[in-house]
Amino acid sequence: MKAGKGLLAAFVVLSAGATVTAVSDPGAVTQWTQRIGASSVAETRATPLSAASEHRSSQVSIDLSLNGEIAGLASANEPVTATVIVGGRLFPAIVQGATYTASINALNDAEMVTVEVVSTRARYRSVLGSAGKLQAVSGGDGDVTLAERASLRVSPFSTALAWLVRMGLEGRDAASDSEFETMTRSIVGNDLMMVAYLLDAFASGAVALPQGYQDGQQLLEAPAAYAEFLWTQDFYPASQAYLFSQADYVPFTSLAQLPDLTAMLAPLPINEPAVSLSELQLLYRQSDGSFALFEEEVLVTHPRYTAAINGQGELSLTPVGEAGTRNVLRYLPFSLFQPLPVHRVSRGHTLRRLVVGDEYSLWASRSLWSDSHISPAGQFAEDTTTYAVWSAFDLNAASLQYPWGQLLGDGLQFPTYSLPSACTWTQRAAYQPGFGKCAHAPYWFRYGHGGSFRAVDGVGERMEILPSYGVERSFSYQLIGNGALQVVRGNTPMEPGTDSTFWRYAAGSEASRPLIYLARAAGGYFVGASVAMVEQPGITLGSPVGSWRTPASEGRLARYPAARIFEIRRFPDGSGRDVNILGNQVSSSQTSWNYPTGSGVPDYSFRALFPNRPTSFIVANCTQAFATGAETCAPSRVRYFRPLYRVGARLYGVSDFYSNDFLAPAGYTGPYQVQLLDSRADYIECIAGDCLASVPPTGP
Repeated sequence: MKAGKGLLAAFVVLSAGATVTAVSDPGAVTQWTQRIGASSVAETRATPLSAASEHRSSQVSIDLSLNGEIAGLASANEPVTATVIVGGRLFPAIVQGATYTASINALNDAEMVTVEVVSTRARYRSVLGSAGKLQAVSGGDGDVTLAERASLRVSPFSTALAWLVRMGLEGRDAASDSEFETMTRSIVGNDLMMVAYLLDAFASGAVALPQGYQDGQQLLEAPAAYAEFLWTQDFYPASQAYLFSQADYVPFTSLAQLPDLTAMLAPLPINEPAVSLSELQLLYRQSDGSFALFEEEVLVTHPRYTAAINGQGELSLTPVGEAGTRNVLRYLPFSLFQPLPVHRVSRGHTLRRLVVGDEYSLWASRSLWSDSHISPAGQFAEDTTTYAVWSAFDLNAASLQYPWGQLLGDGLQFPTYSLPSACTWTQRAAYQPGFGKCAHAPYWFRYGHGGSFRAVDGVGERMEILPSYGVERSFSYQLIGNGALQVVRGNTPMEPGTDSTFWRYAAGSEASRPLIYLARAAGGYFVGASVAMVEQPGITLGSPVGSWRTPASEGRLARYPAARIFEIRRFPDGSGRDVNILGNQVSSSQTSWNYPTGSGVPDYSFRALFPNRPTSFIVANCTQAFATGAETCAPSRVRYFRPLYRVGARLYGVSDFYSNDFLAPAGYTGPYQVQLLDSRADYIECIAGDCLASVPPTGP
């Protein structure tokens, strides 16, 4: 269901932020810590959602009979052995054709059960879950069937799923149902599709294994060889559709199985709370029985869909009117170097449940679109399909675990949280709606459902950093019954008002609480993910010189092969590099940085056009470019990081991203075509260089 975000995503992955130092007054740190702890009613550490499924392990042994299926074999006559593993003990299974049966014994209900299948061309495995879970789904008779537990199907998909969970757990299997379920939230969808597709293709012979490898599992176990193999062909298009062409999923039987509010998230980091997410959607049940599908893309019309369960047990969403329609950028056959705006019309979405957990499930989506473009450059029309994998959960249930009332309800303290803001603004691309994301701003909550928020630094028409001067506006708020917070900003002569709802879905920390929000205005609708942050008093800028990493590198996901590492490198002379590291391969682009206001650090990229060159390219700066013969040049991108607080070598804050496509001749002093691309919660972590001198000392 993702559409038209590739260009921005590519820009954002290569971008992140600036610098900051420790609080200059140690006493201020203590006061800040006390303030954020006492600025609200003491927050109850909510019981995890999965607590209902967790219980004290029973030491009574459990006897089970398993009746499963094997998929993805080259031939039904292929020799196959299947083994069930329970707590390290092996139980042979009887294989007949594509089915297997096994009788097993677990010493207690917490022991995890896994099935492994070996054939002449494949090795597959499936994590069935704990013995207690299997006994529960059997209805108490101990006879577990595929209809009762979908994981009894051993297949390329189940193997890919188990493999990525194992990678997320750094080489070990999940120790419990809840650990396995939680790890599925961190699986990278494209990696899941690719691993499952290739395991199937290797087994069937559709894709030849590299020389020296007997099966796909053996290749997976050689990370360097697997990564190199992925470069030999473009497997991406075929892998994307794979999850909808295989039998591993849990059919819907009724619309009643859907929560009233379903959050569908991109993978969440394993080792830390998410400060932002690359993708998310909200599926919101309407009073008339239809559903609204809100996306990160700003939708001008209300995204209303009719819903039905199709014959395959999938959720089919059919757009009503202009629901889901938007403009996106796309490279076209007659514009290979410059993307052009394309009108994209939704033809509907299909949602399939791949894995159903107690609280968090894994869904796949298939979205159909009709793209069209008409301009002097040419005409274009094409139907296209996009695929995605989501971590899906009941957002209302999560919000009740972490209600805003715990933070805003005491009436004695008036907390300030930096929150994402929506607004109508002229600094957007011409093909986009005027309504959308604006810079995160500090919101001061007064008791009595009112407050004010303050403007923050921005970027001017010359791509320069403009200080905010502390301009304030008022807002009203109310706490909603499901634990959510609604913030309303009224109309002004400059822009229409906005209505934003914030749901907390995880605890986070006292200074940084993860949230999902839905913003609405006369100009449209969109959703986002961020964190509510508390600013650390007295935070000052230290040395920006050194190497910094961002969530793209530091936030660990359940993925394979290894992720690309991104670093921001700043040098003492004001120059810099944005560096991408993949194994032994290193690529970089030139940047420059400075301190214009003292509150944050911008990193600039410049582009120049030289004679007899068809396109512009990145240069160190315009002074050097003009000195070497450039015809036109300008800052093309600025990434501006505003720090809010420090934890060790890591600086949390907000990154704002602006772009400019207008290249000017030497001596030009007029405005550029400045566009706001994104504003997101972010962090940068110093890993080497002078910036380490700003890290507070630790120890006694």
